[in-house]
Amino acid sequence: MANDFEVGVDVAVAPDRAWALAGDPGRIGEWFAPVATCEVAEGLRRVTMRNGAVLEERLVERDEAGRSYGYEVVSGIPGLTSHRATIRVAEAPGGCRVLWRQTATSEVAGYDIEARLSGVMTAGLERLRDVLEGRATG
Repeated sequence: MANDFEVGVDVAVAPDRAWALAGDPGRIGEWFAPVATCEVAEGLRRVTMRNGAVLEERLVERDEAGRSYGYEVVSGIPGLTSHRATIRVAEAPGGCRVLWRQTATSEVAGYDIEARLSGVMTAGLERLRDVLEGRATG
């Protein structure tokens, strides 16, 4: 069971260019396909997923120099007792690496956030890479 994990993708663009998109909490729907709509106001993000789920997230930290921001799910995922995620853009050979970390606890026995989310998060980061590198379609 893994309730603290990170996925990442290498992107062939400058870190600041990747950060302009990945680092804007209101633009997650531009690269994360499960998101239908996203609204950000007063430190809160409200995300409506394509499956109809509505997540309320609190934006809890932002580090422009370190190119990272964190958020916590406040509501919308049944059984969660805590959740924190961080999106970070790091320098890497040939461009940058975008990393997405999730940490969660649940009242549900056997809860495994990595099993639930790693595939869709990886696909999201791959889509982000394709958008940034100009290879995205549709």
